Amino acid sequence: MIMNFPSYFTAGRFWIIKAWMLSLIAALTLSCIPAMCLYGFTWDEATPFLPPAYEIKADDPFADTSQLTIPADPGSRSHGAKLTPRVFGSACVFLAKKLSLHPYLPASLGGCLLLLAGIIAGYRITGDRAAGLATSLILAGLYATNACFSMNFEPKPFDGVAIGLIALTLILVERPILFTACAFLACFTDERAIMSLGLIGLTIMLRGDMERKKRLDHCWMIAGAVLAYFITRSILSRVFSWSSADFSMVGDNLLITTTYWQLAGWSCFEGAWILILLASWKSQSRVVSFLLLTGALGCVASCLLVLDISRASCFAFPLIFAALAALHRDNDTLDATNVSIPAQEKPSGTASKSSAKTTSRMADKSRKKPRTSRSGQTAVTVPELDNGHSISPPSNLRTPLFLAALISLMSTNLEIIVDVVLQPCLSTPIWLLLYLSQLLMGY
Repeated sequence: MIMNFPSYFTAGRFWIIKAWMLSLIAALTLSCIPAMCLYGFTWDEATPFLPPAYEIKADDPFADTSQLTIPADPGSRSHGAKLTPRVFGSACVFLAKKLSLHPYLPASLGGCLLLLAGIIAGYRITGDRAAGLATSLILAGLYATNACFSMNFEPKPFDGVAIGLIALTLILVERPILFTACAFLACFTDERAIMSLGLIGLTIMLRGDMERKKRLDHCWMIAGAVLAYFITRSILSRVFSWSSADFSMVGDNLLITTTYWQLAGWSCFEGAWILILLASWKSQSRVVSFLLLTGALGCVASCLLVLDISRASCFAFPLIFAALAALHRDNDTLDATNVSIPAQEKPSGTASKSSAKTTSRMADKSRKKPRTSRSGQTAVTVPELDNGHSISPPSNLRTPLFLAALISLMSTNLEIIVDVVLQPCLSTPIWLLLYLSQLLMGY
């Protein structure tokens, strides 16, 4: 009964919308409440308001924030100094201010794209709608979703915009120009997106449904987008006389954050660790296992470079799709080796060769000849996203996916609750229960 529950959301023509709504509800109730839902959706209703560096970038996206003397906290100044090259995120906040919208609205839209990317990318990799829904539910429970919708109600809106662009890059894999453009803009929103783009490249290389040349072309597109980012950033820094960013806090951060490596490791993937470890263990290629484990350790290590571990872990989520691609490819290989061919009498001599050629020609014709309907029109065999029949992968792939989703949703923000000594955190279901109880007591 539990395993049949997803079928209510994955059946029908508009299954993507239904699955998207379910994932969004799960994120908003079990993960976080958008910051603008507490006070209002306008720019003036933002509480607390933007820090000084964000205020400057909201007025001028190309402003230099590396020489800020406020606030007094050196860590906040160091963080503000890193905003200088994040032009696209600044432009989104600039546009929100011009329209008098909440500064976190662009980041919340990025969260919606993140959940949609889980459905679309998960379905494209596995060919199974339920797997796409489960992948989106995993993302709904990750801290990356919290970064998009609220980040514990602290106004740091650039993270959600960057994550949304990374998700859009995953969605637009079949559109090379838009794919490259989103990768380029993601770098100009947060330089940590470069790590995410590398993980997307790993995902593409592990996908078994794409030709080798196409996979290599997409990897070159990612490399070209990153190279174009560095070139453009160098040009902009000269045109607008940007100063070099302040990294003076890196040494102090390393001394502190290395004591939280367990927390960093968990917050990167949470329940999705099941997929990563399972893919590494079941993979028939040692290279794939090495790449997945090295990528996971690299993501954890990248979190230790900054003091805010949880925010840095938000950019590791594309590795989940790489693990999913590796699992699905191994399942396809296993299925191919287990296909039983009916025993037939083996022809000999010339008859054997002619029979083999005939069989090969018939197979080529069956592959090339499209199915035609009674009206005479050519029918598309497998539409990309909205087909009536999906290719169902082995059932053993769905089980770890939904188990990972359950763990991620149930353990969301657990690290924050523990960090504040089991005090109710506003971005957890505890806040929702307290809010409802106060609302009922008021009546």
